[in-house]
Amino acid sequence: MIAWFTEDDLHEAAGGQSYQRGRDYVDAVADVAPTALGVRATVRGMDTYEVWLGRHADGVVGECSCPFGADGNFCKHCVAVGLVLLADGPGPAVPEVDLGAYLRTLDPRELVELVLEQAGRDPALYRRLSLRAGTTGAPQVAVLRRQLDEALRARGYLDDRATREYARRAREVLDMVDELIVSGHASEARPLARAAVEGITAAMSTVDDSSGAVTGACRRAMWLYARACAVARPNPARLAEWVFRLRLDGPGWPVVELADFAEALGETGMAAYRSLLRETCVAPPEYKVVVLRSMREQLATVDGDLDVRVDILAENVPNPKAFLDIVALLREAGELAGAIRWAERGVAETGDPRLADALVESYVDAERPGDAVAVRESAVRSAPTRLSYANLRATASDVGSWPAVREAALDVLRAAAEREERADELAGALLDDGETAEAWLAAGKHGCRDRAWLEVARAHGAAHPAEVLPGYREAVHRCLERTGRDAYREVAVLLEELRDLSARCGELAACEALVGWIRERHHRRRALLTELARRGL
Repeated sequence: MIAWFTEDDLHEAAGGQSYQRGRDYVDAVADVAPTALGVRATVRGMDTYEVWLGRHADGVVGECSCPFGADGNFCKHCVAVGLVLLADGPGPAVPEVDLGAYLRTLDPRELVELVLEQAGRDPALYRRLSLRAGTTGAPQVAVLRRQLDEALRARGYLDDRATREYARRAREVLDMVDELIVSGHASEARPLARAAVEGITAAMSTVDDSSGAVTGACRRAMWLYARACAVARPNPARLAEWVFRLRLDGPGWPVVELADFAEALGETGMAAYRSLLRETCVAPPEYKVVVLRSMREQLATVDGDLDVRVDILAENVPNPKAFLDIVALLREAGELAGAIRWAERGVAETGDPRLADALVESYVDAERPGDAVAVRESAVRSAPTRLSYANLRATASDVGSWPAVREAALDVLRAAAEREERADELAGALLDDGETAEAWLAAGKHGCRDRAWLEVARAHGAAHPAEVLPGYREAVHRCLERTGRDAYREVAVLLEELRDLSARCGELAACEALVGWIRERHHRRRALLTELARRGL
């Protein structure tokens, strides 16, 4: 089979990453067969995927049943099939059969019989033809409803492959609903779209939707129903009841967006929805409190009532997430002063670092740089760590005050190192400042845990290898006190670094002697000897 495209066409269609990954799947390609507009094939890996490659101008297009391909991407499996075709070589130019020309010569009755014969053996073709036939002329709603119910019925649990097939059927059904709306038949599309929402929602608990394809189909069905309702308005009170009950008692996915239905509901429907929500919130069951709160927030969003949205979110205070959501909402609404008040309260009541970040960002946006730096300085005093120091440096540098506050912050870290007799945080902060010599002195004065010391030693050893050799040897001996592959791997890494450092200052013989002693002393630790050999030690 001759490729109608080049390797450059494949690379352009897939992108660099998918193209490279596709090269690894060439041997997994099977059952390559020609179609009217290209080829079909299967690619076997952890699962088996169906691939179609087709002609497009002078290039190539592709479809695949894998999750990445289902999103419309030219995936690695498409690349693999393309590479198989290219590997067959150019060969002699063979003209393609012009099926279109042949079919146009057939008598209409012959053509109908040919299509019906194939539809009798191909369920997908039968379903597509039935859906198209039902939308021709005056839509045959009863016929289309039967086809829709059959396509969206899930029998038993569907594994990943069966779920992808279900999602494909759902897309065909929704394409039909969309076509009805576009062609001016919204009143006929409306009950079909609602049935699609209910059918897919009912199937959600029985499918393996790890790819998200069925969830996406359900969202699309919901959007199509809202669109059909906006064009062909149903009874607003009944629509409000349906939206309310689906949101309150449905499975919870996908979330019913009240805003999508606001136009169709109108004032009458929105009033009915408010009444239902108000009555239900009087004495709700405990397990409905969360969903009702979300529904109240949706309603406030549709109404554009910022104060009510804040009040609803505040019901979860002092949960840090509640504070964060309120601050984000107020910032998005341009209410910077309110965002600052809530962020200040959140920091005071929870101490959550994410709220401190939000407060600093808000202070900076409000042109209050001194307050922003003060929050970071307070954090350093409360928790003198490398991270709190880095946050202070970033904020103070942004507002141009880092030189003025740096030394005071370092004094806090130095005092902590004195108290704890350990300089992990101080040394790390100095390294981040580019002060390698000061970090080495701090580590020597106060001591560090092994990992912190090694970070300092690696930086310091770049210019002063001889000064770090004793510490490396001690680290090797401490690591030998542990057992297990992780410990042995760490010993080998340390010895490899020690060898390079020793070679730079004429101490290679001492390093080789240490390696020899370790091999002799620990000759029963075969995993250790394997790790040493792997690094040429």
